[in-house]
Amino acid sequence: MTRPTICMLGCGKITRLHSTVARTLRRRFRLAYASRSLERAMAYNRQYRGAGAFGSYEDACSSPEVDAVFVCTPHACHVDHVTLAAEAGKPTLVEKPVTRTLDEWQQIRDVTTRHRTPCMVAENYFFKPLLRTIRFHLERGDIGHPLFVEINKTGISRNTGWRTDPDLMGGGALLEGGVHWVNLLLEIAGPPREVLAARPDVDYPRAAPFEDNLEVLVRFASGAVGKLLHSWRTHNRIFGLSTSKIYGTEGNITFESNGIWALVLGRRTRIRIPGLLDIMGYRSMLKAFADVVTGAAPVSMSLEVARRDLALIDGAYRSLESGRWEVLSAAGSPS
Repeated sequence: MTRPTICMLGCGKITRLHSTVARTLRRRFRLAYASRSLERAMAYNRQYRGAGAFGSYEDACSSPEVDAVFVCTPHACHVDHVTLAAEAGKPTLVEKPVTRTLDEWQQIRDVTTRHRTPCMVAENYFFKPLLRTIRFHLERGDIGHPLFVEINKTGISRNTGWRTDPDLMGGGALLEGGVHWVNLLLEIAGPPREVLAARPDVDYPRAAPFEDNLEVLVRFASGAVGKLLHSWRTHNRIFGLSTSKIYGTEGNITFESNGIWALVLGRRTRIRIPGLLDIMGYRSMLKAFADVVTGAAPVSMSLEVARRDLALIDGAYRSLESGRWEVLSAAGSPS
């Protein structure tokens, strides 16, 4: 298989984004589209010059013309839609967050294992050039041993539809959007040991169910301490940009949170521009999945990595209820 057909389940905003990126990868794979509305799927197929359209997810997954599936539906539907793909023997890429709960994650893990179908999670931050740049300098020892990892991402989000439904969301902003930043934090700092979360005790209109402003502290197996400030209700007037920082025993790395630039001050001094052409990692992510489908490479952003991220979020939410540090296992799951 040299040029597989990957069918997108769901024709919404995120499908538009991935389809736009995929235009630069036409030699690697083709896209098809599936929706509960055949008319909508056909419209996407025309707009993005796809390889076909389906009026149901069942038809797409069972079609011999489809080699793999990209689940782009709300995460409340992921168990059902990954199950459809797995039972049809199709490799699957599933949008983040992978599920609402750890129990749902286990259902996906069970069905993909039972049918021996590869399942990769569409966590694009795992593929960001920024992460590769930071790892390079940490592994080279440019700032010594990391002591504190501080990640900040704030802004204003106005949500509609299923993102305002507590049952469909299954959590708040940290689960739906903050999972990106949890992944970045853990990929930088390594396995977490325990987590503590706090939110402002202030009355204001919320942008999401449960929480839309959260400060998360993490103690890592390495001995380092992490802090994640994630907000959908904090004004950021500097064009939506935030800065984050890693403090080490021999220096520090300051970086624009999205990955535009990084400044290394330590044993070596460098200003780095990690990679603006694929700053969000979407292109590398799609290439990685195409390699999984053709058998050229194994899954990198795996279900196990996604469980680690989801478990830390689960721990943070439990900490909000208990008011205490919540202990995690070495793999990031509840102890």
